[in-house]
Amino acid sequence: MGKEKERVELKPVDESSDEDSRLYRLLKNTVEEVDNLPPVRVGGKLPPEARLKTVGKDEFKIRSIEPGVASLIERDTQDQEKLEEEWEVSSPAKGIPWGWLALIGCAFAGGILWSLLEVNRSDERSEGLVAEAEGILEKEREEELEAEKMIATLERTVENFFDSRSVDELLRYVRHPERVKPFVENYYSTTDLAPLRVESIISYDPLTLDNLATFWMILCELSDGSKGQLLVEALSGDTAKVDWETFVCYQPMEWDKFAKDRSGGYTGDFRVYVELDSFYTHEFSDSDYYVAFRLTTLNSEEVLYGYVDRRTMLAKRMNKLIAENRGAPAPMILQLEVPENVLSKRGVLVKKLLCARWVYIESPEVEQ
Repeated sequence: MGKEKERVELKPVDESSDEDSRLYRLLKNTVEEVDNLPPVRVGGKLPPEARLKTVGKDEFKIRSIEPGVASLIERDTQDQEKLEEEWEVSSPAKGIPWGWLALIGCAFAGGILWSLLEVNRSDERSEGLVAEAEGILEKEREEELEAEKMIATLERTVENFFDSRSVDELLRYVRHPERVKPFVENYYSTTDLAPLRVESIISYDPLTLDNLATFWMILCELSDGSKGQLLVEALSGDTAKVDWETFVCYQPMEWDKFAKDRSGGYTGDFRVYVELDSFYTHEFSDSDYYVAFRLTTLNSEEVLYGYVDRRTMLAKRMNKLIAENRGAPAPMILQLEVPENVLSKRGVLVKKLLCARWVYIESPEVEQ
């Protein structure tokens, strides 16, 4: 029989007795007494503390009736109406001043008046443009009529020129008739003046010479099968003249004969092509004194050399004309002289530059 378990009981403690105030600490295998600790009383009364004071019902302010939603809405509506009434009283509505109405009316009326004026001006401008266009068309029609009239005049002049049967008749259609009359008579003393019919005009080419746009180069086909080229000056709508000198390339002496005979002391005005050269011989061997020009002409293989004192204005003018012709042979009318007892077989002196082309714009008598 096992050992009887010891009965565990609670031992009442007499709180009024101070006999045993010792304190024991329970350890794992032993009990330790703790000295000098004051006794701890359990269940003793606490000292009086400050208590929260509850407020009685009489001290609460109680609302007997709470406002409902309807009353709040009613109150808000009344407050809004009151504010509107106060605003109407404090800020009464004002009407638009009559001055502003009058100003707006004037501006509106002015806009309408301006629009009407612009419409009238637009109509006037349109009428002006129409009139201007009609004027331009009328001017173009007049120019076309003048051009047609001019072409008819040129054609008639060319036909009459080739159909001429005498020197006097021919002179009616040539430029500078008084000056060229002796040339024409001299030329046709050795050449037959045979009338020809113009079969057709091949081309009309306008030319401007010395700022004059009155010249035409006309190429036509003739009844003998040849082609004739004429320089014609239109003097007016119904008058035109043929430059006879360029037509026959008139020379005072046949160029081949002049080049071969070389009659000493002879002077003549020749239509030649001019270009710079370096041929110096006999009387003209001094290149420091002379400048040499190679001279040729139309329908001839004969070549002459013209010499000019290089210090003169004549030499400078001839050099300038050649330069302006871009180095190509330049057409000129030169007065040439064969010195007496000349030894050079091809050398001649250039005395004057009569014209910078083969056609005289004005008669030489007028130019001099």
